Amino acid sequence: MQYHVTCNKCRRSFTITAEGGDRMRCSCPYCGQTLLVNLPAMAQPATPPVVHPVSGQKDSEGGSPGLKILLTVLIVLVVGGLGAFGFILWQDRQEAAQQEIRVQRKAHADSLMQVRARQDAQAEEEQRREQQQQAVCRFLRSFYQNAVFISDDTDPSYYARYLTPYCRQMIFGTDPDDEEDKWAAWWGAFGNLNNEYDFDELSRNLRITPAGNDWYKVRLSEHGLTETRNIRVKMTDGHILIDDVR
Repeated sequence: MQYHVTCNKCRRSFTITAEGGDRMRCSCPYCGQTLLVNLPAMAQPATPPVVHPVSGQKDSEGGSPGLKILLTVLIVLVVGGLGAFGFILWQDRQEAAQQEIRVQRKAHADSLMQVRARQDAQAEEEQRREQQQQAVCRFLRSFYQNAVFISDDTDPSYYARYLTPYCRQMIFGTDPDDEEDKWAAWWGAFGNLNNEYDFDELSRNLRITPAGNDWYKVRLSEHGLTETRNIRVKMTDGHILIDDVR
């Protein structure tokens, strides 16, 4: 076998041939130095080491893609679950907000309807009161023209049916058969203090106006003299009756 030798004197390398052994002597071809060369032992053919797989390594390497897929699926599920929960929460909040808006709108509409209903009721009540006042004014005008502005020889007892029992008693007293001058009591209650009355002039100048709380003011004018009577009416069974006169 050939060996490479380096001279320890001139530091130059050269090749020798030997069959083996531990040592051999040789001379440097460059400087002639005698050298004692230690030969290496015969090399054994190298046997590649047998690598035995570590238990679980192959399974681990082979299982890595499955683990990655599992982790990916878990991440997707977690993210998807969080997203779905967030969407449901957002949807619930949107629905709650819309429900609140609907409730507010309904409350506002109900409030407007209540206000409108009150206004309509007030308008109807005002219209009813005006119609009632007009009806009472027509009644009092007709009452004066047909039951008050009449000759003094007429018995006014016939027209007492337009009075309440309280008013009849106030005018005629407690005894309905009293023979006193009923006309004088009648005229004293509803007429004026002028003894020379002119029914035509009184009828032309007659003015009747509502005074509030079922009271009405009757204006009597004749020959430049004016007097007023305050009359209170009362509705009984749909009929207008005179309840008081002052």
